Amino acid sequence: MSAPRPTWATMAELGSRLGIRFMVWCHLRLGRRVTRVLLYPVVAYFFLFAGEARRASRLYFERLTRLAGDDRLARRSALVNSFRHFHTFAEMIVDRLCFWTGRYDDFEVSIHGRENMDPLIESGRGAILLSAHLGSFDVLRVIARDANVPVNVVMFTANARRINDMLTELDPTSSMRIIEVDPTSVHAGFEIKKCIDRGEFVALLADRATTEGRDRVARSSFLGFPAPFPEGPFLIPILLRLPVVLCLALRRGPGRYDVFLETLAAAERVPPARRAAVTQERIAAFAARLEHYVALEPYQWFNFYDFWAGAESP
Repeated sequence: MSAPRPTWATMAELGSRLGIRFMVWCHLRLGRRVTRVLLYPVVAYFFLFAGEARRASRLYFERLTRLAGDDRLARRSALVNSFRHFHTFAEMIVDRLCFWTGRYDDFEVSIHGRENMDPLIESGRGAILLSAHLGSFDVLRVIARDANVPVNVVMFTANARRINDMLTELDPTSSMRIIEVDPTSVHAGFEIKKCIDRGEFVALLADRATTEGRDRVARSSFLGFPAPFPEGPFLIPILLRLPVVLCLALRRGPGRYDVFLETLAAAERVPPARRAAVTQERIAAFAARLEHYVALEPYQWFNFYDFWAGAESP
């Protein structure tokens, strides 16, 4: 019997505690520019030995190139595309260190679609922000600071424990804004409800199921193939009658980010008989918009596992 295919939740994290501590030390002592230079040998090491992640990266670029017909990607070899994928991930970790040490002034952040969020902030009722493992989720800290509104991030952190531990050491208070997902507990659900009752925003990453076999998933087309998306992030706002805003932050160059805010759904009552259909419709709409933004910055989608595991070509 063949071994089960690893999922994102069961794969070992890319990195070691010593390696991440070294990056933190370089960032704090030598600065961001020197740290970026030192990333190349570090990335090369993990690129050589992280075989599953490397194969998943290659599969992703094959499907993206076939669907989008992107000449930029087609002109590069599979190895070059994958190595740049790994290196971009490492660069984003360096940017995370900057955000988590409060160095917001190191970045130029442009927000597009602010009109989709300002009325929700003024209402004080709270809302759901849907995002993905695309770009930098930590740019939400800038939005929360500027708007003076708490943003609580729901995350499955077990497979990224080392990185999150390092970030917590840099800014211990930030861990108060993270709601950790435990597939065996309903604790996260109660915490989300408390945040909403206080009029805060709750941000969910909607492009990964937590653990195979435990999360309810629905398949929707992504890059030309059916892929599993978790139902939870889409069902929660239906049950709580909350508006939903797509929120993605893409790195557009050293120190520059573009934040895109789009209204995905208004607060409305959905009859129980319609909830499954509306959930599927919203997942399809999210997947389509995710495709759009992935095409803008293909190296910034960080799912280093077989995202389409078990899916057949339509």
